[in-house]
Amino acid sequence: MKRKYLVWLHVLVWALLVVNNVVGEFTHVNSYPLVNKGGSLLVKYIFIALGFHSVSALCFYGSYGLVSPLFVRKCYWQAAVAAVLLLAALIGWRYVVEFLFFIPVLGFNNYSPGSVSVSYYINNVFWYYYPTYFIYGLMYFLAEIWIRDHNRQEALQKEKLITELAFLRSQINPHFLFNTINDIYALTYQRSEQAPEALLKLSEMLRYMLREGAGDLVPLQSEIDYLHNLIELQRIGAKGNAYINFEIKGQIGNQQLPSLLFIAFIENAFKHGILTNLADPVNILLNVSGDSIELTVSNKISHSQKDTTGGIGLQNVKRRLELLYPQKHALNIESNHHYVVHLKLNL
Repeated sequence: MKRKYLVWLHVLVWALLVVNNVVGEFTHVNSYPLVNKGGSLLVKYIFIALGFHSVSALCFYGSYGLVSPLFVRKCYWQAAVAAVLLLAALIGWRYVVEFLFFIPVLGFNNYSPGSVSVSYYINNVFWYYYPTYFIYGLMYFLAEIWIRDHNRQEALQKEKLITELAFLRSQINPHFLFNTINDIYALTYQRSEQAPEALLKLSEMLRYMLREGAGDLVPLQSEIDYLHNLIELQRIGAKGNAYINFEIKGQIGNQQLPSLLFIAFIENAFKHGILTNLADPVNILLNVSGDSIELTVSNKISHSQKDTTGGIGLQNVKRRLELLYPQKHALNIESNHHYVVHLKLNL
C-alpha cells in the first residue's frame, strides 16, 4: 500500500476513535464533571477526547517507531531503555494535557482532590497504555515487516518466473531455427524450386517470433497461422511426401495464450514419427471451446532415430506449462505403436 494511503488510513482510524469516545461520553452527560466556563459542552468533550488520544498516539507511535525496531534487531538493552524513555515521555505529556490544559482551560479534573501521587500517576500511565497501545505498536510493526517481506518474496518470485520463462522461450527459437535451416539448406543444395517459398515461410515465422511472439500473450489465431507455416515448411522439406492432417474445431475468437506453446509437440511428431504413410498420417487436432483449448497430436512411431542429439522441446514446454498454467492444464502422453499427446488448457 502506498505511503500516502497509509497516512490517511491512520488519520481515519484515530478520527474514528475520537468520534467514538465523544459520542460515548456525550450521551452520558455526567461522565465528565465539567465546570461550566462558557462555550459548547460538545466542543469541550471533543478537546478532552483529542487530549487523551494524543497520549495514546504517542504511546503507539513511540512503540512502533522507537522501541519495536530495536527489539526486532535484538538490541534488547537499547529497547528496554527506549521503553523507559517512552514511559517518561507519556507521563510528561499526559501531565501537560491533564493539568495544564484540561483543568485551567476546560475546567475538567480527571482526579478527585488528594487522590494523585507520583507513584499512583506513574502506575496509572503504565497500566493504561502499555498493555494496549504499546503492544498495538509492536504488533503493527511486526505485521508491517511481515507484509513487506512477503511482498518482497512475491516480487522476487515473479522476477524469477519472468526470467525463467524468457530463458525457456529463448531456447525455443534457436532449436526451431536449427531444424528449419537444415531443411532449407537441403532444398537449396538440391536446387529445389521450393526453396524460395520455404524462405518466405520462414521469414513470416521469424516476423511472428520477433513481433507478436515477444509479448506475454498472443492471439490464438496468430499461433494457428504460425503452425500452418510450420506444417507447410515440413511439407516443402519432404517434397510433398509428408502426410499431415491439421484440423481445427470450434470457434476462434479472442482467446490468447503464450506464444510458441504447441510447437514442441508438433516438432516432436515430425522428428520421431512417420510422415510418408498416407494410410497413417500425422494427425493434429485443435479443439477450441470458449476459454478451453485441447490439442491432440498423434503419429506412428518411427524406429529409425532421426535426431541423435534428442531435443529440449518437450522438457521446455512441460516446464512452461507448470509455470504458466499451474492447476489449469492437463498433459497426457501415450507411447505404444503411436505417440499421442493430449493437452488441455483452461485459459
